[in-house]
Amino acid sequence: MLVELFDRVVWGDSRRPSEGDLELRISQLKDERKLAVANKDIPPKVRRVAYKEDAYSDIDQLRSESRSYRRVNNTLQGVVIVGSLAATGVAGLAGQVEEFRWVVLGVTFVVGVSSGFMGYYKYKERSFYLQQTADAIESEWEAVEIGVGRYKHIEGEEKRLEEFVAEVHRLKSEQKKRQQNLEQPPEARGSE
Repeated sequence: MLVELFDRVVWGDSRRPSEGDLELRISQLKDERKLAVANKDIPPKVRRVAYKEDAYSDIDQLRSESRSYRRVNNTLQGVVIVGSLAATGVAGLAGQVEEFRWVVLGVTFVVGVSSGFMGYYKYKERSFYLQQTADAIESEWEAVEIGVGRYKHIEGEEKRLEEFVAEVHRLKSEQKKRQQNLEQPPEARGSE
């Protein structure tokens, strides 16, 4: 009954929305909320509460990006490991079968390209830093929720929210700086 009412009110018909439709609608509502907060003279407490609520979706996004970079790194690392072993084995056979020389050349080329991409784009570091930031924000979220750590001695929800927003903002800024540092060419990274 409730689902049917929701369908008629939100979707204007009696079809049941898919998970994708619901996620899209939630995103639209979040965007509308951000616009409403930005366009009106909203008290800082309300803005901080909205920021706190958005922090949890930021955690999910950071973890998703981290998993993506980790998958790429693991794939390339697997190519390097398996390719190196295969190249060694095939090189041993190349003395007996002359056509294997081209196989050795191809495999070592793929290993070199994979190794180069891993070294240049730093997928492992990107994944690590994203996961680290997500964990730190989640830790802050939990600490402010139950009133431990830095929030233990802060009186009043508004002051705790203010401290939480400041810390999450600092964590996000640090993450952006680390990301920018990883995007610098290797020569520029070494000079900093």
